[in-house]
Amino acid sequence: MDVGAGSGILSLFAARAGAKKVIAVEASNVAQAARKLAEKNGLGDVIQVIESCVEDINDPSLDKSIDVIVSEPIGTILYNERMLETYIIARNKFLKAGGKMFPSEAYLCIAPFYDERLYNEQMNKTLFWGNTSFYGFDISSLRAQAIQEKFRQPIIETYDPKTQ
Repeated sequence: MDVGAGSGILSLFAARAGAKKVIAVEASNVAQAARKLAEKNGLGDVIQVIESCVEDINDPSLDKSIDVIVSEPIGTILYNERMLETYIIARNKFLKAGGKMFPSEAYLCIAPFYDERLYNEQMNKTLFWGNTSFYGFDISSLRAQAIQEKFRQPIIETYDPKTQ
């Protein structure tokens, strides 16, 4: 089973590696692309694409019947896409005793830091909410919330130590 299959690339690899049956689960309409890729690559009879959330699959024949679950549940900083929860639900619902999960563990290493340029850049993105006359409306009462929301979001950037 490929959880959060997206375009189905892991499903294609599993089928190529010899899996007799691959269940590709994708909640978005990208599932249609996964189905198209499976068929185009001659694997439509091996890969069954289910356009659904894992949580919503109610097929008793799948319960505790899956040998291997694959996924790329990492998302942004391991948690942002909330795929980790879905991956665990798939394990609990579908993985047979002794089954394998890939990946089966992950490590998150973080370190606190301060970057004044980055801080100011993020603060500047909330300036709009300080408006006291936005088309005649005072929206400044939302600025504190906007700042709080902005700083709750992960900031994904690359850092090249050679240029610093």
